[in-house]
Amino acid sequence: MNHSHYHVLGISQTASAQEVKAAYKRLAIKYHPDKNPGNELAEEMFKQVNAAYQILSNPSKRALYDLRLQYQREQHHRAVMHHQPRRYEDRHYTTREPAGVSERHYKKRQSKSSSFSRKDWYITMAFAGGLILFSLLLKTVMDHIAGEDKYKTALTYIADGKYSSAHRLLTDAIHFKPDKAAAYEARAMIELDVYENYNSALQDLNKTIALQEQPSAQVYYMRGRSLQQLAKYRQAEEDLTKALELNQKLWKAYLKRGEVRLFYLQDYEASITDLTTFLRSSNPGPDQVDALTFRGFAYYKRGQLEQSEQDYRAGLIADKENGRLYYLLARTELERQQEDSACVHFSKAYELGYSAALLELRAKCQP
Repeated sequence: MNHSHYHVLGISQTASAQEVKAAYKRLAIKYHPDKNPGNELAEEMFKQVNAAYQILSNPSKRALYDLRLQYQREQHHRAVMHHQPRRYEDRHYTTREPAGVSERHYKKRQSKSSSFSRKDWYITMAFAGGLILFSLLLKTVMDHIAGEDKYKTALTYIADGKYSSAHRLLTDAIHFKPDKAAAYEARAMIELDVYENYNSALQDLNKTIALQEQPSAQVYYMRGRSLQQLAKYRQAEEDLTKALELNQKLWKAYLKRGEVRLFYLQDYEASITDLTTFLRSSNPGPDQVDALTFRGFAYYKRGQLEQSEQDYRAGLIADKENGRLYYLLARTELERQQEDSACVHFSKAYELGYSAALLELRAKCQP
């Protein structure tokens, strides 16, 4: 992360939540596309500013992000240390005096008849072969024990949130047991959810699937998420579908597939079906708010404005401080000719830090 989210917002890593919000508002207004028509650089900066704010304004996401920054700094430091040239001290060599005549005069030694029989050779070879076989077996057993021990310890570290240590132990476990599919899967989870290293996660998940006769629905779900982040949307949809074929109650896969179909494949009807299935089976929480937001947007794109408004309002019942939902609700209300209500909700969205609402307020709601 050469340009971290802190660098994008122009703040320090110790900045308070208020400082994060203030920097975001200032930059979002500065780079908003409506103020910079046709300026691709401003558009890219606007996207980066929004992405940075989504992470740094959320305490849990910010904590994980700080952990990834620390991990990458450690990796960079190790790489620098590894490539530093080694220095060797000067060595002094001495030579002996030339050999005398008596030393340089070689006498032919009389050969002695060998008393080593064929049977002795067989015994020696059998002993050497047995020793080599025993060494190989011992190494196999010791590698198995070491690999299992490191894998089990890594799982306890994951449970305690010590992801860097867990990642190192899983790498060691794979070194000792290259066919340990569970170790690849656990390491992929850290790479996907903590470090957001999607290429590495995809490699580990491919290895997991190759090693297992019947890969689990969870593995296909994780690989589908990795493929989505790598902009391989059709493959992501296929893996999420495979996950649901293996486990029809993997509700989070419906949410993720609905998101892929909505934003990347523009298959709004299929997206609504997935999100509706998730909402019928999920418990209240942030994921349910996301599902209502996504489905409301899918209804909006299909022109089903009443259903769109209902979903946005249901999401706001669960999350009254969601600026994005107020903004989307206001846009739907404008389409339904409800200008007064829309202006109230644009104002509320801006108060909650959703800066895009400011331009709508100025354009649609100024007296």
